Amino acid sequence: MNIEEIVQAVEDIVKRYGLKILYMDYTDITIISRVGLSPAVFIQIYVNAKKEKINMALVVGSERIYGADKEGGFYHEHPFENPSMHIGAERVEIEDFVVKSLELLNKINLL
Repeated sequence: MNIEEIVQAVEDIVKRYGLKILYMDYTDITIISRVGLSPAVFIQIYVNAKKEKINMALVVGSERIYGADKEGGFYHEHPFENPSMHIGAERVEIEDFVVKSLELLNKINLL
């Protein structure tokens, strides 16, 4: 995917799930976006297309409570039960991450 396609995908996801774009900035190779319910409850998405790097985090307050990254060429997850851990994982698509994040927010009564 190129950055323009990712920007469009984020905009579509926001509409589909009733979220807000709280912040978005992008260049021809990177995008950083915060989508969510409020400045205190959001999903941060960072993509660097040139480096094939993607980082996604569900943030509540100022703490990551769930995440998925590709660092050093490997995908891993920061599980809800212990977000400081790294567990090997398959690639997670942005929409799948958003859906799982919304499920977690519902589970902890923030939705």
